Amino acid sequence: MRLNAEEVRLFQRDGYLSLPVIFTESELETLAADAAAVADKDTPQRVMEKGGEITRSVYWLDGLSDLFARLVRDPRLVEPARALLGGDVYLYQTQLNPKASFVGDVWKWHQDYLYWNREDGMPNDNVLSAALYLDDVTEFNGPMYVIPGTHRLALDGETATRGGADGWENTVNADFRHEVGQDTLARLVTENGLVSTRGARGSVVFFHGSLLHASGPNLSPFTRTVFFARYAGMDNVLRTVADPRPDWIANRAPERVSTLDQPLLPV
Repeated sequence: MRLNAEEVRLFQRDGYLSLPVIFTESELETLAADAAAVADKDTPQRVMEKGGEITRSVYWLDGLSDLFARLVRDPRLVEPARALLGGDVYLYQTQLNPKASFVGDVWKWHQDYLYWNREDGMPNDNVLSAALYLDDVTEFNGPMYVIPGTHRLALDGETATRGGADGWENTVNADFRHEVGQDTLARLVTENGLVSTRGARGSVVFFHGSLLHASGPNLSPFTRTVFFARYAGMDNVLRTVADPRPDWIANRAPERVSTLDQPLLPV
């Protein structure tokens, strides 16, 4: 699917673009069932919430599921990513966040790119996330909050790296390693406002790698499952770092993403 000039302009201005319900109900039912099956498996790619009983995230969906390997090549995701990043893209990362009812934990305020730069050696922020809602995302079940326009801000100096344990696990749990100062957040919300990116399941939100975002806990009885495909420009290949995270978190063998020439599901 092709974006129009106004949609590209809105993304460039605000740092995000919401496309309502661009996947069908049959596709969503199949994707949600496959996602639930993957999230139930005890794999190295699965990260648990505090307490160790509830899945917080699963990485490398494109490696764990043939269906999601097809999804990341779907033109409904890839063509907008190309338009917004200005050319061909590679798949940097995939992630499933099945924020469970009543217990799904917070994701603190952060710019993804600062993580990817500091942990993985990503040289620039020509990167975005395509967030596909596999459940309805409401004001009650932990929607993603964004501060519009902050993708244009370099907040490296306002983002402190905490001490503590090394290892990739400590870059993906609820106790974030890199934290934006509260004074900075308060100022930016006052200046730029605050948006809750709610939407019906089947919707997709594209958001820039440097957009400040967060999500609160899920205090409702409704799950909030979101799949993220992270696309980067072909010029944005990871540099060598001293202690690289696993390849299934940070792709170090980029290949140009080609779009599917068949429907996502068998006809």
